[in-house]
Amino acid sequence: MKKIRMKGKSVEEAVAGGLKVVGLDKEKAEIKVVSEGKAGVLGMFGGEEAEVEIREKLGKEEDAVEVLQEILNLMGLMAVSEAAGPVSREGEDIMLNIKGEELGRVIGKDGATLKSIQILVSSIVSRDFGEKVRVFVDAGGYREKHDASLIRLAKEAAKDVEQTGQEKRLPPMSAADRRVVHVALKGSDKITTYSEGEGAERRLIIAPK
Repeated sequence: MKKIRMKGKSVEEAVAGGLKVVGLDKEKAEIKVVSEGKAGVLGMFGGEEAEVEIREKLGKEEDAVEVLQEILNLMGLMAVSEAAGPVSREGEDIMLNIKGEELGRVIGKDGATLKSIQILVSSIVSRDFGEKVRVFVDAGGYREKHDASLIRLAKEAAKDVEQTGQEKRLPPMSAADRRVVHVALKGSDKITTYSEGEGAERRLIIAPK
């Protein structure tokens, strides 16, 4: 990604100089004014130059990849962030994958670190684009295995509900995990799912229709 900080006698001059250096048209750049500068005494002494930050405009997926890579770098990991394609039928969600060494540090106990990274990336990308953007992050196939385990649990519970006619309460889950179960069971004409509870105690209920 092309990115630069540039100073000038005015914001306009700094922007023009920065765009020329990185070789971008203004409509293809994101411009952040770091400082508008300050005029000096008699136009000569004690002045302060204006400063801007210019970076190339990215799509949501590209931005998410860049944000995740910066986080991995700050963690001191030899790991690479890459896009893995949309994970919803509407193509609204972004899936990223992490490849590299020490993936156990990225995943953390019960996936806690991976979830925190995912929340952080989603928040930053949402802020960058001024709208809610859901980003899912996997590392070493952890999420795929985790989701497969959730789906097995959900289908076994759904089978019990169909046979007994009694609803079942699944253990407390994150919003992402509840969504996996909802999607896995939504095609059934015999059971329905809904959530109840607050915060960390919110859980999914599987009930007969």
